[in-house]
Amino acid sequence: MSLWLEWLKCIRALRGACKRSRTFLWLTVVLCAWAARPDLLGVTSFVRGSFLAPACYHALLNFFHSSALDLPLLLELWVKFALSRFCPVTEAGYVVFVADGLKVAKEGKKMPAVKCLHQESQNNTKAEYIMGHSFQVISLLVTAATGQVVAVPLLSRISEGLRAKRARARLTLLDKLARMFLELTRISGVPSVLVADAYYASRKVILPLVALSHHLISRVRNNAVAYELAPSPRPNQEAVPRSTGARSGYATCSKPGKPSSKHRAPSTASRTSPFNTARLTFSGDPWAWWCASYSSSIRPAATSSCCRQL
Repeated sequence: MSLWLEWLKCIRALRGACKRSRTFLWLTVVLCAWAARPDLLGVTSFVRGSFLAPACYHALLNFFHSSALDLPLLLELWVKFALSRFCPVTEAGYVVFVADGLKVAKEGKKMPAVKCLHQESQNNTKAEYIMGHSFQVISLLVTAATGQVVAVPLLSRISEGLRAKRARARLTLLDKLARMFLELTRISGVPSVLVADAYYASRKVILPLVALSHHLISRVRNNAVAYELAPSPRPNQEAVPRSTGARSGYATCSKPGKPSSKHRAPSTASRTSPFNTARLTFSGDPWAWWCASYSSSIRPAATSSCCRQL
């Protein structure tokens, strides 16, 4: 019982997002059912988990569509509560967030935002195409009392299948995730680092983050291509000088071992470091590319110092 009393004290931090006391009581019921429900069968599981009467089913549906719950304010209160009550993982003064996409299969024929989705996975047990919802989730990395690092979900939104009421430029999944992350950083007001997989290693994510002094830690895609610096023009050359050099693939640069003579660069690895890194200079944007070969154990400090150069 003492655990639930402490839980209720934490829920009171979200009272400001509800315009009426009755709305806050329904929010408390929903969150309580969310934590204690025995199955994942939608709103009906909330009714069973909270021991409510069957007639409360339609009241719960009306709650999720109620204008008495201010969702932007609820997000702001939840982010500030998570940063104040948990112990966020920080690296060099940056708060670490993690992001990923999630595709959940749905069987409802008239369920909103359900569309045909393609699953990019190397797991043979997953179907290539499913009908379902496509989410993007951003979580905060925190240190638990046991010393383990866990992720606290902050924001999750359906990214595909929904149409905006007003006509606007078509946004990709990368644009939507970047906007979600910048919305969280605006609320938190702290310099942040976003950790995501290779799908998000794109200019559409990197440039908005770097413009506001945030960073992205990710793996460069294996099909990424860069160009070396252009060779110096020869004397009395009549042809137009080349703007780029030879084409170089990321797969060639990231092979373990010493850099080739073509990409020879000073190595920053030591005998005790889990990295074998080399700094390469390419033409185009002034990015310093670091190609790292990871060992079985990776130190968090070494990971951040290497990837921050991106």
